[in-house]
Amino acid sequence: MSDMNEVRKKQDAFLDKWISGEGIEFASEEAKNAYQERTGLLAAAFRIDDAIERVPVMPMTTFAPTMMKGISGKEAMYNPEAAGQAYLDFCNTFQPDAAGAAPMLMYGPALETLKYTLYKWPGQGVPDNLSYQFNEKEYMTQDEYDLLINDPTDFYLRYWMPRTHGALAPFASMPPIYGAMELPMLGPWLIGIGTPPMQEALAALMKAGKQCFDWINSMGAYLGQIMAAGFPFYAGGATKAPFDVISDSFRGTTQLMMDIFRRPEKVLEAVERLVEPMIAAGVAGAVANNNPIVFIPLHKGADGFMSNEQFEKFYWPTLKKVMYGLAEAGCIPGCFVEGGYNQRLEYLADTSDIRCMYLFDRTDMARAAELLGGKVCIAGGFPVSMILTATPEQVTEETKKLIDVAGKDKGYILSIGCALDEGKDETIKAFVDAAKKYGRY
Repeated sequence: MSDMNEVRKKQDAFLDKWISGEGIEFASEEAKNAYQERTGLLAAAFRIDDAIERVPVMPMTTFAPTMMKGISGKEAMYNPEAAGQAYLDFCNTFQPDAAGAAPMLMYGPALETLKYTLYKWPGQGVPDNLSYQFNEKEYMTQDEYDLLINDPTDFYLRYWMPRTHGALAPFASMPPIYGAMELPMLGPWLIGIGTPPMQEALAALMKAGKQCFDWINSMGAYLGQIMAAGFPFYAGGATKAPFDVISDSFRGTTQLMMDIFRRPEKVLEAVERLVEPMIAAGVAGAVANNNPIVFIPLHKGADGFMSNEQFEKFYWPTLKKVMYGLAEAGCIPGCFVEGGYNQRLEYLADTSDIRCMYLFDRTDMARAAELLGGKVCIAGGFPVSMILTATPEQVTEETKKLIDVAGKDKGYILSIGCALDEGKDETIKAFVDAAKKYGRY
């Protein structure tokens, strides 16, 4: 383990670089100042800095900016210009301290090209007007743990991808890449790549890549305008807890919950093996985007999925290793703590020696503030239901109460406890305005 003072210095250096706005062509000096003020507020919350002037406000959004403009889920995923403009308009209208990431919507045509099965999306299994939906299945069998443990990349390419991307099904017969390491072995390996089914699969992958390249170039103009107008994004990279990788995308929830009883040692080996790949994935995005925040959605560690004893054995150790690995690279782990973590808060306090953030969904924020306040940055806690059903006056009152409870230790970021697929102009405006009025120290 690295010296924690040195780790925090690396994190502070990355935060300072982010705050500087290096590489951004701002629309005006006023926009640059606004950007630096917003990133400075977020950084001060991560640092739990007594000098912070007010609570930052960061409404997490997925489809909400598009839905609120009358753009269907399908159009949002098939029309990058419309989606990008909606995200830009959302920032200009509501003036949050951090913008949502429009690329989270992904590009429908590329998914069609790949015959993607891990999600259903508008127009492909979901009504056009809605958002996408995860399609959990058993994509890794119980006897394949050793394949994953021995070589995660090989398992990913030759087992998991063919099962979740229909167009890449021929990858299942692709020779192991290690066969290309010497000249006499290269020919036979290339012959396997040259088969008609593999050529079709590679062509589909190339087509999807070109589609996404064109998509992000169209979207990128709007993302650049968002930053140029003075709004930072709330994450630069993303990764996952190793247990969630296996539970969400490989084994499925039911199967993995049985595995922790039937083959616990294999589960432990597998989650340990995924630590370094998860660190690398998060760091790569943060560095590429010059934004130190790495988004980590936490799924199966929530109350009700497992006991504290199981959490302590199967979930927390490798999540903590991922968080510390990110921190050692200068990144800020930003955990989106979905569900309730009322039984887990004491564990989260163990990360007080690095800069990190826990954004809570259904956790008791008074208790979170009591146990974590002044130790780590906490965020979230505002009920998503109120954005959709409450009056602006009710939203204002609830926001004020939440800030009073969670913001007293100056390490709090106001956010909604769930990523928004829908929203109402008047309640989101009340939410942001109340933060700026009542969140001043």
